[in-house]
Amino acid sequence: MNDRTRGTLKDGTHWPDLRAAQDFDCDGENPTTGCRCVLGYHNGYHRDSTGAEWLDD
Repeated sequence: MNDRTRGTLKDGTHWPDLRAAQDFDCDGENPTTGCRCVLGYHNGYHRDSTGAEWLDD
């Protein structure tokens, strides 16, 4: 496993946490698992914390 795989760069810093740039929460919910969308305000596919994507019906 290399440094990038672990999230640590060679200079000892870490990759930044990614989060939605918008302040508005998405009210989407995965119809299969019930998990909430983590993208914030967006168009297109929703995504939950597991990485699963879905579209509204």
